[in-house]
Amino acid sequence: SYELLRGVAERAGEASVVQVAEQIGAEERGMMNRLESTFEVAVDASLRAVGRDDMKEQLRKYLVDAHAIEQQAITLLERGPKLAGRESLAHIYEEHLADTRDHAELVEERLHALGGDPSTLKDAALRLGALNWAAFFRGHPDTPGKLAAFVRAFEHLEIGGYEQLKLVAQAAGETETVSVVEKILEQEREAAFRVADAFGEALE
Repeated sequence: SYELLRGVAERAGEASVVQVAEQIGAEERGMMNRLESTFEVAVDASLRAVGRDDMKEQLRKYLVDAHAIEQQAITLLERGPKLAGRESLAHIYEEHLADTRDHAELVEERLHALGGDPSTLKDAALRLGALNWAAFFRGHPDTPGKLAAFVRAFEHLEIGGYEQLKLVAQAAGETETVSVVEKILEQEREAAFRVADAFGEALE
């Protein structure tokens, strides 16, 4: 959001706003990096709170959450191209939609391999949330910019979730799940970078 604000301020010739946006944006990035460095501690605390007797059961729970978030991402990205404002942005959303559908299938496959199933209730609830977001974005005159910022933020939410899922899979000794998550993480990081790289187009 602050990167987009900086871009608007530059176009408006408001140097003081540019400076403030850059300063706050740098502080927000610093906080994001600090939080990322605590994932291992956070997962350890979570697992200690619920007990380590059945690590595979905990892994199944994390996979269920990952599947629900992917369903939410699918619903959002299905509407993204119509709200993108530029063909190049629409193309980014369309390509990542294909990846996201693959991610949901991969997560579901790992769930079944571990004797679990996706949560229909969680999937439906998060899909509904994505529909509400799409309606929210359509109500703004600067839809392409807000959508780009939100999609990037959502990618980082997924990245955080998969980083923690990977740690749980490692603790459970599930190397195949670790490999699947690493593949997904690579694509999520690439998508976040591509959206951020297109912020200028979203502003235009």
